Amino acid sequence: MTNDLAEIKALLLDLKKDVQHLKDVEELERLIVSYARGCDRGNDPVMIAPLFSEDGTWECKGFGKYEGRRNVAGGLHGIAGEKIWWSLHYMISPQIDVAPDGQTAKGFWYLWEAATIPNEHSGEAEPYWIGATYDTDMKKLGGKWYFSRMELILNMASPASENWVKKRFPDGTKTQPYFETLEPGTYHWCACGKSKTQPYCDGSHKTTKRVPVEFTVDKKQDLVLCGCKMTKTGPLCDGAHLNIRL
Repeated sequence: MTNDLAEIKALLLDLKKDVQHLKDVEELERLIVSYARGCDRGNDPVMIAPLFSEDGTWECKGFGKYEGRRNVAGGLHGIAGEKIWWSLHYMISPQIDVAPDGQTAKGFWYLWEAATIPNEHSGEAEPYWIGATYDTDMKKLGGKWYFSRMELILNMASPASENWVKKRFPDGTKTQPYFETLEPGTYHWCACGKSKTQPYCDGSHKTTKRVPVEFTVDKKQDLVLCGCKMTKTGPLCDGAHLNIRL
């Protein structure tokens, strides 16, 4: 009888853990949906801020990195105002791995997004398809789940009129970055803004006090190079173009 009771107790404990795990996964899925709904309402800071921990971070190459709940919410709201005027987020196939202690988790999912983005040259509204992935860390505080780290990895942001085969990303300009696929080699990023072969140097800096930044690529990769020349992480974009007012 004693052994039977011990076995039943062990089974109940395992069942309790399984139920809690399912609850955690469900709550994390709701967290993802809540984030998507906030994004679809102009990156509403009132909706987005409570989803991140106080020390939470958000990052995307070409849009910068924001640290702290308020900065994340404010930064995302600024992006919506400047670059994404309307959106509909489809969060697809979320993979959630809850740690054994039930206090932290990792999340990954795909993003397919319909969006209205200002044309990089005319400023007119233009329909876009955006494809990306999210990689996140989440943690439980006071019994509630929050995003502690979120990285959006863009695979394409393509005008619906041209599609991703013809144009995978918007053109780089003085007010937005250059999305470049680079082969191994040494490059020189234009820092003065006068080059006619942007974002690369053509020697025009010789009439200025600025010099190009040399950088080396050791394997084929996608890089987001600064176009506004205001980045603090040259040659890479740090999102400084989002603060430009023409």
